[in-house]
This record gives sequence, C-alpha cells and structure tokens, in this order.
Amino acid sequence: MAIDYIGLAFAALIAVGGAVGYFKSGSVASLVSGLVFGALISFSVQLAAGNSKSFSLLPAILCLVLCLVMGNRFLNSKKFMPAGMVATTSLLMVIRYVLKAF
Repeated sequence: MAIDYIGLAFAALIAVGGAVGYFKSGSVASLVSGLVFGALISFSVQLAAGNSKSFSLLPAILCLVLCLVMGNRFLNSKKFMPAGMVATTSLLMVIRYVLKAF
C-alpha cells in the first residue's frame, strides 16, 4: 500500500492548526473542526492511496468543503492567516486529488 505523505502532512497541518487556534484564542470550534477534518482527511487520503483512482475524489471533496468554509471566512475577515492560508492550501489539494482521479 502506498503512503501519501503530502496528504498526511496536509491533514496534520489542519489538525495542528485547530489545536493552535484553541490554545491561542480558546476556540473550541477551531479545535473540534481541526481535529475532525484532520482525521477525516487523513483517513480518506490513506483510502485513496491504497485503492482505485475513484477514491481520490473523497479527499478532494473534503478539501473542497474546507476550502469553501475557510475561503468564506477569509472574505469576511480579510485576514490571510489562518483562513486564507487554509483556503489556498485546500484548493491546491483539491486540484491535486482531482488530477489524480482523472
């Protein structure tokens, strides 16, 4: 079974970002969403790495949801960190997994 190190690094980035948001500002929503999305992306990345190309759409969908949510937060706050960075990296991951699927 192949290991997708880039996908796992992205999942870890999301999970750690949620933890940093909690410790920095006490945001329980950041902690929960970061850990949940990090775990879901990690699971879907490994599922996609070990199976057919059609499973590559699962992490793409999760990253797209994350991109849309954080992109909306970026547009409302006009602050690149953290929402703009997460939206940008999520969009790059969406492109990566869509290209991998086709």
